Amino acid sequence: MFYENNLLLKNKSNLKLSLSTFKNGINTEIDENSLPFKYAKLSYNYKFNRGALQTGVGFDDLYLPETHDLNPTMRKMVLDEGEYNDINRIWLFPYYNTIANFRDHMLVLSKDNMVVYARLIAYDPGFADVGYMGNLFFTSIPNAIYYNIDGEDVMLITSVTDGMYVFHPTQYREIITDAPKIISICRHYERVFAIEEGKRNRLIFSANLDPTNWNIGLDDAGYIEIIDEHGGLEKVVSFNDYVYIFKEYGITRLSAYGDQTEFSLSNVFASSGKIYSNSVCVCGDRIMFLARDGIYSFNGYSANKLSLNIESLFEENNDNCCSAFHNGKYYLGCRLNFNDNEIVGCEGYSEGYINNALIELDLKTGEINLFRGVDLKWLLSIEYETINKLAVLFNNEHKKRIGEMNESGMIFGKPLKKVWTSSYSNLGYPDKIKKIEKISLLSKQNCKVKIKTDCENKTFDILGKETSSVIYPNLKGEMFQFSIETDEATANIACPEILIGVSK
Repeated sequence: MFYENNLLLKNKSNLKLSLSTFKNGINTEIDENSLPFKYAKLSYNYKFNRGALQTGVGFDDLYLPETHDLNPTMRKMVLDEGEYNDINRIWLFPYYNTIANFRDHMLVLSKDNMVVYARLIAYDPGFADVGYMGNLFFTSIPNAIYYNIDGEDVMLITSVTDGMYVFHPTQYREIITDAPKIISICRHYERVFAIEEGKRNRLIFSANLDPTNWNIGLDDAGYIEIIDEHGGLEKVVSFNDYVYIFKEYGITRLSAYGDQTEFSLSNVFASSGKIYSNSVCVCGDRIMFLARDGIYSFNGYSANKLSLNIESLFEENNDNCCSAFHNGKYYLGCRLNFNDNEIVGCEGYSEGYINNALIELDLKTGEINLFRGVDLKWLLSIEYETINKLAVLFNNEHKKRIGEMNESGMIFGKPLKKVWTSSYSNLGYPDKIKKIEKISLLSKQNCKVKIKTDCENKTFDILGKETSSVIYPNLKGEMFQFSIETDEATANIACPEILIGVSK
């Protein structure tokens, strides 16, 4: 055996694999044996910042300022906990108090379908100032949008089983009993446009300047029937001077200027796969959305499917996804199939999970990061004075909490497992035995290096330090895979280099 090892070493060439940068990201679409080593076959809970594997996102309780100071004391947003206390929706209410003449923006939340509000910045230090909207209960999860009626800022709150509720913080709270049961709603110029439950083939709209008037007439409210092969109406969005109606399999554009007799429709996109309405999100100069075959960017005239190289991960059903636009990035909470028999975060929840991943897509650079193990229900970008946060709501075990995204690499203090895995490949040398002789990398935190070949597997513990770590695996095989994993909250891993001997 000693003689055979020496003979192999004398009849070999050396192959050096160097990952000077991780910025090439993930590619799940190319066959593993053809995938260049610079791409990860799978990676999650790391960020590819500046070419290194660094700490990914995390989640903790939402903290908001107590005062308008530049460096204010922060308060944790907590609602009184009941037996259920399922917080299922959160919206921003840009309210201006006309009596006191100051901005008093609020969060409006649905807790067990009961609507409550909380000031973004408290009047008094230490006081969250949470209020209930007149014990208003809905029998299903509500929708809400901001509107201005007669110079006063209000929230219009509706649901698929109830009427419309007009909320003003100090002056009035009114139920519009004859309003339609609304699935999706948006404000466009001086009207409200909506999709009505049970009537998915028509778009309804309120009277001009009066979102509480739903009486059908030329000078009042109205509707437009949209009957085609693209399925039922799912979501309505105001964007770039038009109303866009997202259907199950297409998008229709409505020109809605002035008198309703001048409204006009045109179909602008047909999809081969179902469009998931909760993924539709206005992101500056475009609308992003998820269809069954991947993520699309829509500019108002045409939709382009993005080649993100992760399309094979999407589950068949993402009806319960959620989305937001924050700091130039499109965030999509969804369900992915990582197909690796691992259990990460919420995937180990005894009652199952609805979503298990967050996709972060930088719309300027195209950089994409995947985060696994969090069951997200709703996302809301908050930008107001000193506040710049992505607020989040959760399904299942964290459903009683109002959270915020951060860069901790943890969910409420518990670190998320982080993985980067190369393809399982012969490295372009079929029928050649390789010997993994040396691996070096720089990791400031503890991590594990895993080597898999067709003959054997080994795991090496790396202690975090400021200088490079070196290991000598001494593993043989034709096929080879390299993984870097950590259970630490933070990560900073760079410059792995692998020296491989290839037999001649």
